[in-house]
Amino acid sequence: MLVAPMMPYLPRRTLLGFTAAAAALPAVAQTIIPDEGIDILVGFQSTGGPDVVARRISTELERRTGRRIGVENRPGDAGARPGDTLKRQPPDGTVLALFAFPTFIAQLAEPNSRLDPIADLAPISLVGTWPVALAVSPKIGVSTFEEYRRWLKSDDPARHKIGSTIPDAFTESFNRIFSRELGVAVQGVVSPGPGTLVNDLASGRVPAGVSGIVSLLEHHRGGRLRLLLTTGRERLAVARDVPTTRELGMPGLEMVQWYGFFARAGTPQPLIAEWNRHIVAVLDEPLVAGEFAQMGLTISPSTPRQLAELLERDLAAWKARLVSVGITPVR
Repeated sequence: MLVAPMMPYLPRRTLLGFTAAAAALPAVAQTIIPDEGIDILVGFQSTGGPDVVARRISTELERRTGRRIGVENRPGDAGARPGDTLKRQPPDGTVLALFAFPTFIAQLAEPNSRLDPIADLAPISLVGTWPVALAVSPKIGVSTFEEYRRWLKSDDPARHKIGSTIPDAFTESFNRIFSRELGVAVQGVVSPGPGTLVNDLASGRVPAGVSGIVSLLEHHRGGRLRLLLTTGRERLAVARDVPTTRELGMPGLEMVQWYGFFARAGTPQPLIAEWNRHIVAVLDEPLVAGEFAQMGLTISPSTPRQLAELLERDLAAWKARLVSVGITPVR
């Protein structure tokens, strides 16, 4: 006769502790997402806002889905390289990409672009919106935009340099509008990546720079650069000391950009809906939304259809804006 082994005695307090610990563990949601490695592609270096956002969300998605989710940086082509990769993957929902909308603006004027965001991508969800920010180096000794305007109106061409992370249509259009508003022709200088731009500002290699506030705000707080304006419709709650372009008399520079998740075109709608469900659930978590708010990102999850409509609407608006500053769209 087989005798079942006796279970070790566990005090009631220990059993209650195990029960409480098990209850505290995050529940893995039932999902139709393939049970294999998932990749989220980011078209920028690991030191900028898009990478930080993708990695924070991927951590929560792993917790929810029980899938291994990695973030891969594919910098190049103004952030469009993930689109090239997506097109070569099977439409099975195992590869996603987080895009910043300025990447799509760049494709409007790039004759050799291999990415058509309408034809090549399947929208999943908007993540959030953010303004562009103008920062200056602490080395130039200005504290406000009016001081910078006066400092800029000098015959010294070195003062007219504005750093950016991508030499594309978005940056060129911003610089042209900025030049028109100030009456001073500024010259774009490329810093390859947000981290390099911050270092260039901190060291004084470039006197000013333009990038998404998500990549700059923490360095403004740390004193490595000073933010002089944002292009948002109103001041950010986490940056009340930074005025908007409209407040400064430059409404032509007002713009709000965004991040969104996309899959390859042709991905089955049930998979798109499933990814949307999980991504929206992550963005709805107060802790995640609060962390992103501190970076200057306003969380705005959406349905796939809402993101598709936003993409089409903003592309049309930016085609008109490019034409207004003398840049001819090619698509």
